[in-house]
Amino acid sequence: MIKNIPKISVVMPVYNEAQIIEKSITSYYNELKGKVNFEMIIAEDGSTDGTKKILRKLKKKLKIRVYLHDKRKGVLRAFKEALRYPKYNWILLVDSDYQFDPKNFWKLLPYTRDYDIILGLKVRRKDPFHRIILSKGFNFLLRFFLKVPLKDMDTGFKLIHKSVLKKVLKDVNVLNYFTSELIIRSYYEGFKIIEVPVSHWKRQGGSSNVFPMIRIPKAILEELIALYKFNKELKSKY
Repeated sequence: MIKNIPKISVVMPVYNEAQIIEKSITSYYNELKGKVNFEMIIAEDGSTDGTKKILRKLKKKLKIRVYLHDKRKGVLRAFKEALRYPKYNWILLVDSDYQFDPKNFWKLLPYTRDYDIILGLKVRRKDPFHRIILSKGFNFLLRFFLKVPLKDMDTGFKLIHKSVLKKVLKDVNVLNYFTSELIIRSYYEGFKIIEVPVSHWKRQGGSSNVFPMIRIPKAILEELIALYKFNKELKSKY
């Protein structure tokens, strides 16, 4: 066990990731085991593809906390619920699709001394072209309209201090890119945020659960409307 490292709660929301979830969980677990005092929380959201069966098996093999749900709560509700489970002050919130090398954790860790949120900034992002354009475009709008000087506010790899969640999580309910909203609200509340470059891998199995190609036009319209409302709220509050 390495000394002077804060205790870490690894939180991994999961929905329909049967093809990759075992590798994702075991890789993060093995990377931290024996080096960090940590807990691992798997928050499953009504999967229908065999994910539950895999998680039940892993729970018997590894010291992890698994929360299963019969019905899907939806991304935002599941996200909020998952972040109520951690018992430690530092939370590593990571996507379950195994597109982030677990070793990236060590790149973010040193910044816990001076920052409240450490975002993993994807270097050479390995997502489909339409997802990259959508994400870059939305982050540009956030920087332009909301004046938040960050490049990737919706990254799926981040360290967050629990004090941030206690302050802003209850108010997150406007944007579909809900983690972006969490970061923006945190920025406006004065929390210290930094982006740290991390490696990003191509998805190894299945398909993304966020904005498939067919939903992009509708998603863009919905998010522009939500962004207008969010901008109006922030201007009235700060």
